[in-house]
Amino acid sequence: MNHVFENHDLVTEHGSQLIDVTDEVLGVVERADVTNGMALVYSPHTTCAIVINERESGFLDDFADLLAELAPSEGRYYRHDDLTIRRDGLDDDDLHPNGWSHLRSGMLASSSQTIPILDGQLMLGRWQRIFFCELDCSRPRKVFIQVVGE
Repeated sequence: MNHVFENHDLVTEHGSQLIDVTDEVLGVVERADVTNGMALVYSPHTTCAIVINERESGFLDDFADLLAELAPSEGRYYRHDDLTIRRDGLDDDDLHPNGWSHLRSGMLASSSQTIPILDGQLMLGRWQRIFFCELDCSRPRKVFIQVVGE
């Protein structure tokens, strides 16, 4: 059984940004020399997601608009941001109002995606791409890619 684990660092530019990491995943699959197995793509951040969808400008813009409608970054009260009632997670040096980004992450509920590998090929659909989705603000992030198989 082969096993490869890689950390890929990136810096996001803004909330709702989708960064295509498909080529990075394909590279790890190639380096792993796996014929049949799985590729796991994981974000170790609470306010990020891994999303599989089409890389098409209309979708990218529509996705950002939908997130903004469902959990707007401004103009709505979030208990998470109210430091008069919040009791948990207050030891963070980078504490800022981001209740909206936590809600977006909770709605997507996709901190990882697993894609089968068959005959050495990542089994993505014709138009599918793998995206790292920033749901908060610009910051350094990590994407973990793990490939296992034979």
